[in-house]
Amino acid sequence: MRAKSLPPLDYLNSVLEFRDGILFNKITRGSHAVVDKRSSHSHAKGYLQISLKSQSYLEHRIVFYMVHGYCPETVDHINGDKTDNRIENLRAATYSENQCNVPLASNNVSGHKGVTFYKRMNKWRAQIAFNKVVKHLGYFDTKELAAEFVELARDMFHNNFANHGVHRSI
Repeated sequence: MRAKSLPPLDYLNSVLEFRDGILFNKITRGSHAVVDKRSSHSHAKGYLQISLKSQSYLEHRIVFYMVHGYCPETVDHINGDKTDNRIENLRAATYSENQCNVPLASNNVSGHKGVTFYKRMNKWRAQIAFNKVVKHLGYFDTKELAAEFVELARDMFHNNFANHGVHRSI
C-alpha cells in the first residue's frame, strides 16, 4: 500500500511546530486545532494522526518529513511505541525492514518470536521471516535452544531492525 502524499513542507511549517517529540498548532485552524495545543489525536491502529485541510495523516510521517525534508516508504518506530514520535525514535525503513521490528504477538504461547511447538515431532520449531519469505531454521529439543538459534538468525538477517519480541528503550 502506497502512503498518501503529504502537504507541502512550507504549509506544514506555517501551521505546525515540532517540539519535544510533539506537534503543536502554530495557528488556530478550527475548534479542534487551537494555537499552542497538541495537533494530533488517536488513530484506530494505535498511531497518532493529524487532520489538515480535511485530510488525515499519520503524525510520525509528518514529523519525519518536517525534520528531514523527505518522507520514505515507511517510517519505523525504533522502540516499537506507535505514539513515541520523538525524532530519535523514527527512522527511514522499507516495508520489509519495518516488519522485522514488530514485537512479540499477543497470541504467542512460547514466549519467543519465531518459536513454536511441533507436536508431531515433539520438538520446538524455529523459523524467521525475511523479505516476505518464512525460512525454517530447524527443530530443537528445548524452546530455549530454538529461541537462541532464531535470535542469532534474526540478528544476522534483520541487522539493526532485529526485534526479539520486546519494546526497546532508546
